[in-house]
Amino acid sequence: MDYRLSVNRTSGFTLVELMIVVSILGILAALVIPKFTNASELAQTAATQDQLRSVRTVLERYKLDHNDTYPDITDLWGALTGKTDLDGTLNAAGDFGPYLKSAPENPFTNSTGVVAFGAGAATDGWEYDVTEQPPLVAVGFDESTGEYTAP
Repeated sequence: MDYRLSVNRTSGFTLVELMIVVSILGILAALVIPKFTNASELAQTAATQDQLRSVRTVLERYKLDHNDTYPDITDLWGALTGKTDLDGTLNAAGDFGPYLKSAPENPFTNSTGVVAFGAGAATDGWEYDVTEQPPLVAVGFDESTGEYTAP
């Protein structure tokens, strides 16, 4: 006679164990996901600040080369990406420029459009006015706080 006990064991997880694992994963996801979305905003802020710093430097260089005058708003990017004469006229054989390879894009609005100060909409990239200091700002971007608020 065989007196061994026969036990039917199947391997696997119980419903309670699975619920505990799923809830732990949910808690971890809730902690991690906001950090990734915040990193995206921080990258856009850093990119915007870098763009502003670069273009403002270029504007000052243009001003020094062109008798203490900034380029006109009507063709700001043309004046900075092309060659110009002393009076600021675009000329392929001009003595000055190009100062930029291409017009910079506002990382928040994905636009290169330039409008007058205070006239920026969510579809514009930059606001420009030579009577202001600094003469160029990013539409909807507050440099003092590093925050973007759609216009």
